[in-house]
Amino acid sequence: MSVVTPITVAHVNRNQDLEVEVVKIWYNIVKHIEDVLTASKLGFKLVAEWADPSIEEIVERITKIDGLLNSMLDGAVGVVSDECEVQLMNCQNSLHLIRRVHVALKQNNQHEYDDVIFKLTSQRK
Repeated sequence: MSVVTPITVAHVNRNQDLEVEVVKIWYNIVKHIEDVLTASKLGFKLVAEWADPSIEEIVERITKIDGLLNSMLDGAVGVVSDECEVQLMNCQNSLHLIRRVHVALKQNNQHEYDDVIFKLTSQRK
């Protein structure tokens, strides 16, 4: 007969303060999405020139958020709710989509631009 060593399961308390911060970050990202979508109403040809804030300014702002999100995701597993983890991943996905808008404009790729604007619009709903 073999002896089985019992394995104890560690209990990790949820970090509610971290979850509150994630909600704040999400609202900040939603604001940036709104800025991009508002700018998109100018049309592909004018958005890079007339958007206020500019796409470059938005990307600069989200770059600061992205590093924070990476750190939070690294430490969040098991200490925040599943819903909060999903929200963190949605935050990162939104930042990625905003960067794709920026790249599409720089490369004068309207097809890519239209695709990403559609995805941002759909994600917001």
